[in-house]
Amino acid sequence: MQTDESLIQEWLAECRTPSTREVYGIHIKTFQAWYKKPLNEFLELSDKDRRHAALLFQNAMIEKGAKANTVNAMITALASFCNQNTKPLFLRGKRLHVEIDLDSHTFTNGDLQAMFNIGDTQQKAILATFTSLGWECSAILGLRRAYINSLIEKAREDKQEYAFFQNQRQKTGALRLGVLNPLALEWLARWFREWNGESLFQIKTKEGINDMLVRLAEESQIKLTGRVHSHLIRKWTMSGLSRAGFNEWQTKYVMGKTIPKSDSTYLQTLRQEIEERYPAAFQNYLNIQHSPGAVTSLAKSLDAKDKEIAELKQRINQTEDKLTRIERLLEELKKEP
Repeated sequence: MQTDESLIQEWLAECRTPSTREVYGIHIKTFQAWYKKPLNEFLELSDKDRRHAALLFQNAMIEKGAKANTVNAMITALASFCNQNTKPLFLRGKRLHVEIDLDSHTFTNGDLQAMFNIGDTQQKAILATFTSLGWECSAILGLRRAYINSLIEKAREDKQEYAFFQNQRQKTGALRLGVLNPLALEWLARWFREWNGESLFQIKTKEGINDMLVRLAEESQIKLTGRVHSHLIRKWTMSGLSRAGFNEWQTKYVMGKTIPKSDSTYLQTLRQEIEERYPAAFQNYLNIQHSPGAVTSLAKSLDAKDKEIAELKQRINQTEDKLTRIERLLEELKKEP
C-alpha cells in the first residue's frame, strides 16, 4: 500500500504546470490535516461516503472562515486527486457558488502612476511589464531574461517603439499576442543593466510580487478600497483595452483568453489589427505615466487652439477687407471736386 506522500507526489507529477502542482499540494495538505486519517482510507470509501466526507470538509472550511472561491479550489484539488486514483468524486449540485471579488481594490491610472513614481528600477520594470502584457503573474515571471532582451534589441535595431511576440498560455493552451510598450521596453532595458540573472526579475514568486505591490500602495499613500494583488493589474489592462475600443476577439488575443475554434480563422488578421490600434490605446489609456485620457485631452486642447486661431485669422481677414474698402472710399472722396 502506498504512503500518503507517494500518492500525493504521483498525482502532482501529472499536473501540467508548476503553479498547479504548488497550489494542489497546499490544498491536499489542508484536507489531510482535517481528515486525520491516511488518504488510502479516504480512497477506499464508497462513492457515497467519499462524497459525504468531501462535503463535510467543504462545510468545515467555510465555518473556519475560508472564502467560497478558496474552498472551491480545495475541492477541485481533492476531486483531481480522487480522479487520478480512479475514485471519482461526484459532487454535482453541492459545490459552492463562485464568489465575485468585491473585497479587492480597483486600480486607476493615477494609483499605478503614484506607485510607479516611487518605485526603484526593478519595481518600475515590473509595473511597466505587468501593465503592458496584462498576463497572469506566473506567466510573466516565467519569461526568460535572454528572450525578452532579444525582443528589446530587435525593437531598437528596427527603430520600433513596440515589441509584439506570440505566446501560448500554459493553463489553457490559448494563443496570445504579447505586447511590450515603450514604457516596458525602457524600464526593462534599464533593469537589465543591473540584473544578469536568467529570470526576468529578481522577485520570482507571486507572493513576492503581491508583497511589493502592497508596499508600493502603502508608501505612495493611494486611497485603497480593498486588497491589493497582482491580478488587479490584469483587470486594469483588460479594462483599458476595452475603453480603447478593442473588440472581444482583440482583447482575448492580447489577454490569452480562449477563442472558439469556429472563430480561430479570425486570428489571421487579429495581430495586424492589434498592432495598428495598440499605440493609440497605450497613449490614451494604458500609459501609467499619464492620467487617463491625458493625450486625448491634449489633442482636444490643441484642436480648440487651432479653432481659435482659425477664428482669429478669419476676423483679421474681415478687418483687412473693411480697411481696404475704407481706403477705396477715401480715395474716391479725394477725387471729388
